[in-house]
Amino acid sequence: MKRVVALLALAGALVACGTAPAAQPATQPATQSAGSEAPAAALPVTIKSADGTDVEVKDAGRIIPLNGEIAEIVFALGLKDKVVGVDLSAMGLPEAQGKPQVGYARTLAAEGVLALKPTVLVGTTDAGPPEVLAQIKNAGVPLVQVPTAADSVDSVPAKIETVAAAVGEPAKGKELAARVAAEIAAAKTKGAAVTTKPKVAFLYLRGQQKTYMIGGRGAKADAMITAAGGIDAGSEAGIQGYKPITAEAMVTGAPDIILVMDDGLESVGGIDGLLKLPGVAQTPAGRNKRVVSMDGLELLGMSLRTGPALDKLVAAFQAT
Repeated sequence: MKRVVALLALAGALVACGTAPAAQPATQPATQSAGSEAPAAALPVTIKSADGTDVEVKDAGRIIPLNGEIAEIVFALGLKDKVVGVDLSAMGLPEAQGKPQVGYARTLAAEGVLALKPTVLVGTTDAGPPEVLAQIKNAGVPLVQVPTAADSVDSVPAKIETVAAAVGEPAKGKELAARVAAEIAAAKTKGAAVTTKPKVAFLYLRGQQKTYMIGGRGAKADAMITAAGGIDAGSEAGIQGYKPITAEAMVTGAPDIILVMDDGLESVGGIDGLLKLPGVAQTPAGRNKRVVSMDGLELLGMSLRTGPALDKLVAAFQAT
């Protein structure tokens, strides 16, 4: 059988900076819902956070984006100099180099965040733990949460607009969101034209921690695979979220392609190490060494690079 290695590695800088002029301050605060259309108004602004609360942002002079995907948006808005800290998932971004780290978005510590004296925090609903977020809010720091957009790539533009509104750049955000929406729409059109839809299994790999998971329904990879014209093998097998890899699950799922993140593949020793995981070598993807590897933030960020990421997936799915 023909052996195909589709190894797509992203190395290098990314991200475009918004060029639209900053909006002039409004005489009255505007209101913006997380996930709805952003108004053409600067600060102060009241945001309907994804946690259901109304958050008033008066000052975006010291910003901490709590996730890599949010940092990517903030940097693209031209606000690098206002970012006073980032989480570990943003450290692959060139603009994040040299910025203080606040740990990982899911395991934040209030003391480390508050020590940087932020005037606004913006993160997805993945950020936590909840008790730490409560401490930060109780300290008087505005915290705006936006949906992760895990269920659909179509929600990415609204996510961008909400982040932009929260940091006082709604006009730039609208422009950026329009560009990303066009890229996603074009990529989805290509995905819909994929004639032979491959079964694709997304594997979350962390070799050092011996963590080997397969993604399914509700995982971001599911939305990406589907939009690019593939069939998510995990979702088709009835997996919800993530479950440990088993030989039975891999053989039964019989993926044509295995999709992984670059650092995950590296952590298990490359393709040779991947083939040693339970059941992988016995799948069509394993026998043909048909593996697609991408930068994690590009693949799962649901942010600025979602359109180009879909283009790469479409190309990989069409390869023979």
